[in-house]
Amino acid sequence: MTNHFRAEIAGLRAVAVIAVVLFHLKVDGFQGGFVGVDIFFVISGYLITRNILADLQAGRFSFGQFYVRRTRRIYPALIFTVVATYLAGALWCAPIMFLDVAKEGTHALLSISNIQYWRESHQYFAPNSDELALLHCWSLSLEEQFYLLWPVFIVLAWRVGRTFEGITVAALASILASTLVAKVDPLAVFFLMPFRIAEFACGALVLLCERRFRLGEAAAEWLSAAGLLCIAASVLLFRSDMPHLEATILLPCLGAAATIWAGGKARVSMILTNATAVSIGAISYSLYLCHWPIIFFARFIFGDDAANGRAGILTMVVLMVAVATAMNLLIERRFIQSSGLRSANVLGNAVGFWSVVLALAAVTHLTFISKGFAWRMPKAQAELEHLEDFPTGRDIRHFQGPVGFELTGDSLIAEYAFGLGPIMEQLNMNVHVMGGAGCPVLYGATLRSPRQEECRLARDQTLERVRQTNLPIIFVEKWSLYSDAAINDDLEPAESSMSDGNSFTKLQQGLERTIGRLVADGRRILMIGEQPDPGCPINRPRLLQGPLPHAPQPPCPTKTREQAERSTAKIDQMLSRVQAKWPDKVELLRPIDYFCDAECPVVKDGIWLYSNRIHLTLAGSTYMVNRSADVFRRFLEN
Repeated sequence: MTNHFRAEIAGLRAVAVIAVVLFHLKVDGFQGGFVGVDIFFVISGYLITRNILADLQAGRFSFGQFYVRRTRRIYPALIFTVVATYLAGALWCAPIMFLDVAKEGTHALLSISNIQYWRESHQYFAPNSDELALLHCWSLSLEEQFYLLWPVFIVLAWRVGRTFEGITVAALASILASTLVAKVDPLAVFFLMPFRIAEFACGALVLLCERRFRLGEAAAEWLSAAGLLCIAASVLLFRSDMPHLEATILLPCLGAAATIWAGGKARVSMILTNATAVSIGAISYSLYLCHWPIIFFARFIFGDDAANGRAGILTMVVLMVAVATAMNLLIERRFIQSSGLRSANVLGNAVGFWSVVLALAAVTHLTFISKGFAWRMPKAQAELEHLEDFPTGRDIRHFQGPVGFELTGDSLIAEYAFGLGPIMEQLNMNVHVMGGAGCPVLYGATLRSPRQEECRLARDQTLERVRQTNLPIIFVEKWSLYSDAAINDDLEPAESSMSDGNSFTKLQQGLERTIGRLVADGRRILMIGEQPDPGCPINRPRLLQGPLPHAPQPPCPTKTREQAERSTAKIDQMLSRVQAKWPDKVELLRPIDYFCDAECPVVKDGIWLYSNRIHLTLAGSTYMVNRSADVFRRFLEN
């Protein structure tokens, strides 16, 4: 079992990184290029297990030296990538976006990017993947977590003489866990290491099969051809939204395993062992590290149309190869091949590494304390950029005076709380705000999603708090979000028998139950209807400029009022039916009647009124409430 260079593995690395790069460049025909990451996992499982077993058999294995080698292999180029991305963010990103870049950098350095992205994917305000400058670091974090556990597992299995059996059980357990968990949390299966063990184990099992079974030339030819065919089919035919992806992803893994087992002597392996493929494989790690930040900032600075055109793609590819080659020569090889570093002790390496990580973490923390280094911006831009330009719970104004009403619903409550501030100040009253972002606050209704328990808790706490008072309620939700969502009833059996139908029907039934129970106490309710959709995707980071200019948010085509009426008609009719059941207790305010004239603006006097497809900016909130102030004032005064 020698650790000699395998040209076909270098070529397989090239295939993997090219697939990922073309996928992220959105090149037609490579919609399955994301499987390149899975190929990398198989290769890592093979090589790491080979190195561990070779050292064990030679009697020289050391956990400390293993982790030092892994750190030297991965972290120097990773640290460079994080620092370069951070500096680019400081130049082009407005403070609110720069905070995200700093946070991503910290998670990448601590090897928890995958865990953080998984956690954020369950949050209502999770950023779009195209807004994450270090998104690709999730796989490196996952791999580092694998390196922490795998040596311990292999050493234990080897000492009891059950290496093959142990790896097989680990692979099967991972597959079984993935199959079960994918039904309730598919993103956990994608991001978290335990569910990827099977892919690493696939490579490890190839290593052991090489020792147990000797392939003839014909078998190697067929195996190599079959492996490459599986990989090609996966890259060209897979889609990220295809069903049962956790199972089908085994196809490229088996393809990579077959290719490695076949070795480099098969004629078809010449595709992998030619000089070009081997050269790309040699820089594959650096190429993987630098490719996404280059794509991210190219699109951010020059705009999607320019960056995604042929000239833009070609320019990015040339830049990626140049940067990756430089990183490989100046960083990777220096740390891998330096005899001084090879002889360094474990403690010295650990102290040096953590000193760098902690220093960078301190800079990141300073970024948060300074609110994204807002001093980088001209005063006028800094004021416009202030974090409160995009409503969150922190933007709710608090005033002296008794609580005069309840503001209840989903995340839209924050923007209305801000807009209602001047009216509350005039009336000398305060408000109690409670709800759940992305959650229907309706009796018996909950989302069928990974956030189901979170939404159920928010609903129960909100409605229990509301029932303790007899204050008037302003009730606002993004109704259309739940009319198309998968909604569960979690009612008592007697009530559940009265509730059936699709999500829209369940939404109406849940709203009727909720309004009916609340007005039974004699309170008044103001329901706020559906906010007009801006009609185009809005990339929040592009709404504001950094110290250096970048491509602005493309203008949204303005919707006419007639178009907006058509898009909200179904929801408005449903709300009108509910309001008509309690005409003396329930009022309905349709935002479209106040937000729109002949047209429904997205930008007013050069200021964006929307921060995304759902939420208003603070300027938008002020615009909406000011135009409907008489309705709110009359409701609150009475």
